Amino acid sequence: MDISSVLQQVIGAVAENPETLSSMAEHPYSTIGNITNNENVSKEEASQVVTALSSLAGGNDIDLGSIASMAAGLLGENGNSVHSLASALLGSGSDQGVDVTSGNIADIASSLLGTAQNSSSGLDLSSIIGLITKFFGK
Repeated sequence: MDISSVLQQVIGAVAENPETLSSMAEHPYSTIGNITNNENVSKEEASQVVTALSSLAGGNDIDLGSIASMAAGLLGENGNSVHSLASALLGSGSDQGVDVTSGNIADIASSLLGTAQNSSSGLDLSSIIGLITKFFGK
């Protein structure tokens, strides 16, 4: 799968339901699989999506050209496990990212969506800008 396309779909799912972030923290493979209708999500794809979402939720722009190497490095730091990576970057044990399981998930999602909308990453979010505007008033 093309990571840009997967991220667009995941960001769209977050715009429709911010709780998607909590699901991503706990069940990264199945959450991505359900969103993309692909039961065979690779470790690389899942780690890249989790890494990108964490960056965006933290208010940081992403570079799709370097997301693979960034995700691979973080994956290595987390026992080569996407579940451990998701917990570290998005979960209650978050020590490297944004804890999406506490606080106001809508605020965290709003930050992610706002960053994604203004990102220079090259993501085409035109199909979900209406959702972002409607849901978050941006």
